[in-house]
Amino acid sequence: MIKSNSIRLPIITIGGFLGAGKTTLVNSLLSKSEGKRFVVFVNDFGAINIDHALIKTVEQDRISLKNGCVCCSLNEDLVKSISNFSSSKKPPDAVVIEASGVSDPRALDSSFNMLEASGAAFLDTRVYVLDAEGFGGLNYEDSELIVDHAVAADLVLLNKCDLITLEKLNLLKSLISESAPYSNVQETTHCELPIKIILSDNHFLGRKRNVHFSEVINHEEKYTQWSCETDSLIDRDSFLQFVNEFSQYCFRSKGFLRFSDEPDELISFNLVGLRASYEKLGKRPSLSSQLVMIGRREIMNVEVFKTGFNDIQVIC
Repeated sequence: MIKSNSIRLPIITIGGFLGAGKTTLVNSLLSKSEGKRFVVFVNDFGAINIDHALIKTVEQDRISLKNGCVCCSLNEDLVKSISNFSSSKKPPDAVVIEASGVSDPRALDSSFNMLEASGAAFLDTRVYVLDAEGFGGLNYEDSELIVDHAVAADLVLLNKCDLITLEKLNLLKSLISESAPYSNVQETTHCELPIKIILSDNHFLGRKRNVHFSEVINHEEKYTQWSCETDSLIDRDSFLQFVNEFSQYCFRSKGFLRFSDEPDELISFNLVGLRASYEKLGKRPSLSSQLVMIGRREIMNVEVFKTGFNDIQVIC
């Protein structure tokens, strides 16, 4: 069980074959951090083309940015470094790890297990960037390797979609969807997508009020974020059914829940792709249940979510 005063850092991994766009995605996260502070571990600083206007200081194995983010070399002891950031006086909001283009992103699993066991961090999201244009020109061995790596990801970005025909894009989407049915598959150009799909934010944790619904639209990317909060307890079985229904429509969901069979226990909920996880956070009866959901506006029926969330509440 996590202590109430513990700081556990969410870890985001970014994998992908050489030239797929991993570094482009990292740079996008750093330049559009929206006030969040990241620590980014990369294999080669030479591949990171950070805008000089963002750089605050440069050391041998670290680049500090003016927005509070930090880039570190993976030559350091990863577990020790992340543990140090977790226990610092001002810990970052998340850790991002860019895996080498020729490595298996799953090779870091032993490090994640150690960090989770220590309570310093947890694996939040696996992102895999796939070069939609270059995929068709790879040999069988390389293409099979890419598909194997994509299967393990929570979020697969089909990048450079603007450079291929619609027919080729549909074939690739079908292949990835069949091979990785539990992953969210997103079409991107220059890895552009809202940061909250990669790292969902429960920014209103701790406020106490009656049922509240809100919707935020990102018009440029046509994404919508829907959030809700209630002081009522949640029926556990009904919530599990609710999750099964909404998981096919949203890309990411995160929140804190108080179930009627354990009313004093606060539960952390996280959904990426079709992978849902629940974790007990301890006795916190004063906090309300809160949920954030993110998806495309054309497939997220907010009214259905509102009705469904109301139906799973237990009226005391």
